Amino acid sequence: MSQQIQAAPRPAQPTLVRKAHLPRLRAELEQQQRFRLDQIDELASEAALAPDEARRQVIRALIMAAEWALGDINWALQRLNRGTYGTCERCTAPVPIERLDILPMARLCMPCQRRSEATKRVAAPALTSADI
Repeated sequence: MSQQIQAAPRPAQPTLVRKAHLPRLRAELEQQQRFRLDQIDELASEAALAPDEARRQVIRALIMAAEWALGDINWALQRLNRGTYGTCERCTAPVPIERLDILPMARLCMPCQRRSEATKRVAAPALTSADI
């Protein structure tokens, strides 16, 4: 009696960053950088004209979020210049091109990103109805 053993199908391997992808990814990062700089300028102008403190606080929060995103973009551009772009900052594994296509400023591979988010969820206390 002949027995065939079938191997489980392997998941497709993600395509890693090739030098040919770098100019496109750099252009995307530079475009996002320009967008964030323009956004910060517009929000700062809007804050100066805001009629009340509540509106100014909202605008300041938006500026902080845009500055945070700009920092991530600038860091990605620095990694591009150093030749370390596309490498996970935690485990040094290559970050798949599919991830960088979606989020060009990604610092972590997906397994490390999941661990990072899980750690944040555990560290942050859950809100209860008493807190609201």
